[in-house]
Amino acid sequence: MPEIQEMTGFQSPCAEYAEDVLSLDKKFLTNPPAMFFIRVKSESKFLNLQRGDLLLVDRSLTPRRGDLVVAVVSNTFVLGVYSRREGRDYLLPFNKPLGDIESADDYIWGVIDTQFRRRRVGVER
Repeated sequence: MPEIQEMTGFQSPCAEYAEDVLSLDKKFLTNPPAMFFIRVKSESKFLNLQRGDLLLVDRSLTPRRGDLVVAVVSNTFVLGVYSRREGRDYLLPFNKPLGDIESADDYIWGVIDTQFRRRRVGVER
C-alpha cells in the first residue's frame, strides 16, 4: 500500500535562511588523497609552533620560498622553512642545502597548508 504523507501547511518562513551543516572536511581538505594531519610534539619559536598544534600537510603542493614544510632528513621527519638559492633547496633554520645535511636521500615530504591551535578564548577578569 502506498504511503500517504501528511500535509503540515506552509513551509517555515525562515527556511530560506537555513544553512548547510559545517563540514571542516569540505572547508580544509581540498585534495583528500594527498592530505595528512600531523601533531607537533615540541615547540619552536622560529617556526611559530607550539606543542599540540595540529598541522594539515598537503603532499600535492610544490613548495615555494617561505613555505613551512615537512622534510625527511636522515630518515626522520623535520619541520622547516623552505628556501631555494642558486638552484639548491634549503631548509631553515638549519641553513644547509637539503641533500647535503646528511645524505642524498633527504627530500621535501609535504607543504604545511593549515595550522590549528587549540586556544581557550575569553576575556581577563
